[in-house]
Amino acid sequence: MRVTNQMISNNLLRCIHTNLSELERAQDRLASGREIRRPSDDPVRAVIAMGLRAGLGETVQYQSNIQDALSWLEVTEGALAGAIEVLQRARDLAVQGATDTLPQESRDALKKEVEQLKEQLGTIANSVYGDRYIFGGTKTHKTPYDGSTWQGNGGEIKFAIAPKVEMQVNIPGMELFWEKQTSEGQTVKGAIQVLDELAGLLGDSGKTGSDISSMIGEIDRVLDSFISTRGEIGARVNRLEMSLARLEQTGFEQTDLLSRAEDADIARAIIDLKNRENAYRVTLAAGARIIMPTLIDFLR
Repeated sequence: MRVTNQMISNNLLRCIHTNLSELERAQDRLASGREIRRPSDDPVRAVIAMGLRAGLGETVQYQSNIQDALSWLEVTEGALAGAIEVLQRARDLAVQGATDTLPQESRDALKKEVEQLKEQLGTIANSVYGDRYIFGGTKTHKTPYDGSTWQGNGGEIKFAIAPKVEMQVNIPGMELFWEKQTSEGQTVKGAIQVLDELAGLLGDSGKTGSDISSMIGEIDRVLDSFISTRGEIGARVNRLEMSLARLEQTGFEQTDLLSRAEDADIARAIIDLKNRENAYRVTLAAGARIIMPTLIDFLR
C-alpha cells in the first residue's frame, strides 16, 4: 500500500485529537473531583450513583419534615403549658368563690378575672405556627375560635417521617377548648365553656358555694385532658428525635457510598493527567518531525 503525505497528515491529526480528548477528560476528572461526569463514563457506576442520590434526597426530605414537625409540636406544647397555667388559676378562683361567707362583691371581682382567663384561653386556642393555626384541625388558615363559636374541625395533619411512615403533628383543639361528643352521644364542655359557666355562677347572686364548688371537678377534668395531651406530645417528640438521629446516620452512610461511587481518586487522577500531558506532547513532537520536510525546503 502506497503511503501518501495526506495519509500521514490524517493519521497525525487523528492521534493528536485522540490524545487531546484524553487530556481533556483527565483535566475534567481532576478539576471536578468526580470519576463520573456523564452516564457514558461508567454506566454501572452511574446507575448506582443515581440510586444513591435519589435515596439521599429522600432522607434529606424526611429530615426536613421531622424538623418541621418538631417545631410544630414545640409551639403546641408551649400553648398547652400556657393553657394549663390558666386553668390552674381558674381552679384557685373557683375554690375561693365556693365559700358561702364570701360577699357578692368579691365574687364579682373573681368573675371578672375568670372572664379574662377565658379570653386568654381563646388567645391560646388561636395560636399559630408560621401562618397556620395549630388547633384548627385541617382548617389551618382560619381562626379556630372567633370569640363565640368554634370554627375549626377535628382533621389530622400528618407528616411523612420515613418510607410509608406518617405521624400526626397537630392537636385538634375543639375537644380541648370547646366541646366533644362522647360515645353515648353526650356533649362534654371544653375549657372555654367551663370557664364561661364558672364566670356565670360567680356573677349570679342566687348561687351558693356548693354550686360553684361543682365547677372545681369540671376544671379538674379539662385540666387532666390538657395534661394528658401534653404528655402525648412529649412522646411524639421523643419518637421524632430518635427518627431524626437515625436519618442523620443514614444520610452519613449514603453520602459516603455516593462519594465512593462518584468521586475520583485524586492521586490517581493527577498521575493520569501527567501521563496524558506527556502523550500529547510526544504526539506533537513526533508530528513536528514527520511533517517538517516540505517542497519549499528543497527549493534553492
